Amino acid sequence: MFGKYFYNKNIRNIVVLFGTIFNDITIKRVKTNLSESQSFKVPIAYGPTKKYLALLDERKLGEDDVGTSITLPRMSFEITSMTYDGTRKLQRTKRHSTIGSDNTKLITAYTPVPYNFEIELNVMVKNSDDGAQIIEQIMPYFSPEFHVTLNEMSTLGIKRDIPVIMNSLTTQDTYEGDFLTRRALIHTMTFTVQGFVYGPTANVGLIREVDVNIGAQIPSPAEADLNIDIKPDPLTADADDDFGFTTTITEV
Repeated sequence: MFGKYFYNKNIRNIVVLFGTIFNDITIKRVKTNLSESQSFKVPIAYGPTKKYLALLDERKLGEDDVGTSITLPRMSFEITSMTYDGTRKLQRTKRHSTIGSDNTKLITAYTPVPYNFEIELNVMVKNSDDGAQIIEQIMPYFSPEFHVTLNEMSTLGIKRDIPVIMNSLTTQDTYEGDFLTRRALIHTMTFTVQGFVYGPTANVGLIREVDVNIGAQIPSPAEADLNIDIKPDPLTADADDDFGFTTTITEV
């Protein structure tokens, strides 16, 4: 039943959408005289927080404690769950369609299925002021949702404004009193992305002629009263052309 292969990249698009929202956050550090000493973007990547904390604790052999695999601040995010959202359910039999690139086929797909993607964003910093700068550049945009336009189904040319809802914010300090332990302040924000997942697409041939028989003895064409034939004018017209129709009515 599920043997037909298809891959619309709907989940991948959600991941790219979420990462793009937070990929341009910058923090600045100042000197005692309030002049700027350093300014840089905060890197963000997909993956669990524990993975990056483990990399943070790694030390290069033969070097001092300053040699680490990664540095802070840094952000990471991951999808924690996907749940069906029945409140956004649409008519199941409706089809979306568009003309194929060669203008000879009609690409169609049924109405997508609504899913809520629960995503966790982790902000890992060493200094509390770095964390405050990052959080203050995020929180004002969510009240509690932020809308982003997503190229949801490029095959069908469908774009949609996707709500990204901020649910909560918690803070954790991994410092436990050991002077050799690296400190990492972790601000965890949870979000709900209200997306859609599409099923397989189908290629349907374009209808270029309609031939109808009208009469009391239908379906027997030989006893039809009228024959109506409709064709595009010109016959070579494509979907994007300016064309009309030629209607021929013949009494049988």
